[in-house]
Amino acid sequence: MTTESLLPAPPGVSGDAFRHAMARLPTGVTVVTTQGPDGPVGCTVNAVMSLSVRPPALLVSLASESRTLDRVLECGSFAVNVLPWSARHLARQFATGTAAQRFAGVSWQPQRGIPVLTAASVAAVCEVGSSVHVFDHALVVGVVTCIRADEQHPTVLYGNGQHRVGG
Repeated sequence: MTTESLLPAPPGVSGDAFRHAMARLPTGVTVVTTQGPDGPVGCTVNAVMSLSVRPPALLVSLASESRTLDRVLECGSFAVNVLPWSARHLARQFATGTAAQRFAGVSWQPQRGIPVLTAASVAAVCEVGSSVHVFDHALVVGVVTCIRADEQHPTVLYGNGQHRVGG
């Protein structure tokens, strides 16, 4: 599958150099989930941000080649699951393998038809508001339709090649 970018790729900085530099920027660790035709799908995502309060919305960046992206756009809804420190192993589990392997042994419940990880310290179910392809990713705006937060457990941060305890 090929996608056109809105902007041309800049010359002079290799992907490896950029990835190495950005690894020093701490970021939250989430798993984006949705419902596919054969069951739940999901992937680890660290490019998630709060976009607006009115309406409550998130911005998620997913690789253009991502199977999860295809399912998010087909389904029209998705969940952002913020991982607590106690479930940091799920970051690796949802980064590789098939959908079945990613969900193997993982407890989840449907919320508005979307799989939400039971272990998530924050879970936001969103409807796709819009999406745009930029370079090798798609930016997906999710309008939050329900949210829950567990303030008892610290979240996972990723930076300098390591998982760390967040706030």
